[in-house]
Amino acid sequence: MTLPDTKPYIEKRVAATFIDYTLTFALTFSYIYIVGQPDENGSHVVTGLPALVPILFWFLYFVICETYVDGTLGHQLLKIKVVSVDGKNVSLSQIFMRRLADILEIAWCFGLIAYAIAKSTQNNQRLGDIWAKTIVIDKKDTFPNEKFDFETR
Repeated sequence: MTLPDTKPYIEKRVAATFIDYTLTFALTFSYIYIVGQPDENGSHVVTGLPALVPILFWFLYFVICETYVDGTLGHQLLKIKVVSVDGKNVSLSQIFMRRLADILEIAWCFGLIAYAIAKSTQNNQRLGDIWAKTIVIDKKDTFPNEKFDFETR
């Protein structure tokens, strides 16, 4: 069995990432501005346990939503989802691995690395997908519970 054709979904993935990170950054910066205390330069700083709130939000929004709620807001709006290449439901550890790669390929460079890698791989997987053994498909695609054969495509 081969993986579903994911070439048309790159644009949906870019749009979903834009939606998700715009929301994440807006909420994070708002939280820092509202909760943080101004330092000597006038910048707002959050210290101690309250500094963990944005990390907790990131974990809940990306990892929990993709694992248990069938995707983030961006994925839901664009009707795409993350699935395991072995045909099984994605696991918490797979999504966590996939999202840890965001630090390298999305967060600091506006997703250019993720886009370049996804465009150059046969199944449009970015580094996080390759590492976690996941793929992004359209929700209308059928997805049997069989292991995919990457070589036959």
